[in-house]
Amino acid sequence: MRKWIILAVVLLALAAVWPLVIGTQVQGTLAETHEARLGELLLRHEMLEYERGYLGASGRSRLVLEEDGERIEIPLVHELRHGVLGARADSRVDLDGLATPSDALVDHLLRSLDLRAHSRSGLGGGVTTRIAFDDLRMDLMTVPEVADHAATVGGALWLELAAGQGRFAWSSEQILVSADLPQLRVSDGRFDWEAHDARYATVFEADADGVFGRLPDYEAGLAASAVELREDAATRLRIERPRVDAFQQTSNDRLDSRLRLQVDHARLDDGEGDALTLEALDLQLGVLRWDRPSLLALLAELESVDTRGIEGEQRNALIGAAMIDALAGMIEHHPAIELKASLNETPVRQLALEAELGLRGTAQAFATRPLEALLLDSELRLGLEWVEEFDAAYPDIDLDAQLHALAVDGWVRRDGEAGFWHAAVEMKDGRVNINGVDRTAMLLAMLFAFSGGMF
Repeated sequence: MRKWIILAVVLLALAAVWPLVIGTQVQGTLAETHEARLGELLLRHEMLEYERGYLGASGRSRLVLEEDGERIEIPLVHELRHGVLGARADSRVDLDGLATPSDALVDHLLRSLDLRAHSRSGLGGGVTTRIAFDDLRMDLMTVPEVADHAATVGGALWLELAAGQGRFAWSSEQILVSADLPQLRVSDGRFDWEAHDARYATVFEADADGVFGRLPDYEAGLAASAVELREDAATRLRIERPRVDAFQQTSNDRLDSRLRLQVDHARLDDGEGDALTLEALDLQLGVLRWDRPSLLALLAELESVDTRGIEGEQRNALIGAAMIDALAGMIEHHPAIELKASLNETPVRQLALEAELGLRGTAQAFATRPLEALLLDSELRLGLEWVEEFDAAYPDIDLDAQLHALAVDGWVRRDGEAGFWHAAVEMKDGRVNINGVDRTAMLLAMLFAFSGGMF
């Protein structure tokens, strides 16, 4: 019996001091200044006041955003409740202390949106915040920043947002930003742009030293169920399921970035009865095998030029030299830019382009013979039925006749069995081959002719 009494006393004592343990842990997490540089954006959250009680706490903090010389300060007020595994907080924006340009759109949005923030901080550290807002209808022409750039609108320019939410999570390893917008609409009575079920999310990763640097690793996504553009009550453009995915990753100073745009279906109407329908749009851009230290050195040099206020020809010369040094520093890693684009999946209706432009060789060879360091491998395909559909929509162009004229000189080839036109362009060792034929001399002659003797 005595053992049970001792155990009960220990548990009661632990329960009594546990809110203090939680409060101390959470205060340590929130009192720490969190700062990250995400590209050109500097993001910092700092606690200004914190009063800890037994079962809860209150505090004031400041969220600072700086980019291109502009600074925004958003003061926040917090009320916290200590729980078993962490603390929860209700937060709001202190509009009286808001420090943003009064003519800026962000200032008007923060004052118009009834933002409600609910945060959670656990024993392991880190903070997760969910932000909710109600419906909003706002005349953007009352915002000086917008009115200065939309002087041709004349009347009101309405922004409508359906009630949505966002999420922000911060830890020593990751920063997450996301938003869900059920409906977003911009209209002026004649022009109407609308997006349905828009979703955005980005996760930034800290580097090996726990720093969010100038070139952070990230994964990002933006999608919507549909986007429509209407003019004079008629639908001019409808895009179904557009989505954008991007990522950037560093491994042993090698930087790889990719951007991809996909659309299930799109219809463009010119208002005169002609319409162009596109299916399975897929655009991919890759920046591969770039040297991270060389890119950081280039960014530092560009900032130095801006700081010193250098202008004119000297500025152009310094920027050009910095770019050449950066390329020379990464050439041995075989850097490349990759482009892939396609419309429609069926070969006879497909429009597709695949191209990779890169550098090969050494820094010395690049400095003395830059053209020989360039490497290009590309192929273009045009489906026969897609060409017919294009000519039906735009008969004045007569694309089919132009392709036949190019085929006579071997610039393109027609593969009737496969169902498409195609052309392959390769560049290596300073020579250009088109469909397997060396066209270097002809292209140089055309370059001199178009340049008007500039060379």
